[in-house]
Amino acid sequence: MCISSGPAFAQQLHELTQGLDHPGIRWDWQINAGNYTFVVSTVSNYDMKNVTFNQINKELIFTGNSTHDGNIAEIEIPHNLIGGTLTVSQNQKQIPAIVIPGTNSSTIMLKFNQTGLSTTSVVGTTYLPEFSDIAPFVMVLSIVLVLFTTRLRKI
Repeated sequence: MCISSGPAFAQQLHELTQGLDHPGIRWDWQINAGNYTFVVSTVSNYDMKNVTFNQINKELIFTGNSTHDGNIAEIEIPHNLIGGTLTVSQNQKQIPAIVIPGTNSSTIMLKFNQTGLSTTSVVGTTYLPEFSDIAPFVMVLSIVLVLFTTRLRKI
């Protein structure tokens, strides 16, 4: 058995904020959808005011206000809330964003230079897959039933 020591992958706070004019703040937003509550996390270096959910459009709407340019945001959205292909718009114009799909959520990274009020919209192609855990079981059961009934007809 070998025990080794090495530098940890942590940095002091002053090292992390050095060079950042506006360090980020993390917010956890509770989103009610159907009979479920999901947590959408945001980290931004501007004031994230509110997050609302439009169930019909499969859309999360983030309202923010910035007094400076050089804004950055990171948004983590659970797949079970909205998922699939995510499209990001800001002030009703589609913008390029980095979307990183994960196991249970997707992370969206934004960078923009607008000051004042801004509205960022994230639209998914899927919403709340309630039966996603049992879908493979239902599919296998359906195939078995089809095969079984075709064999019974031959007899």
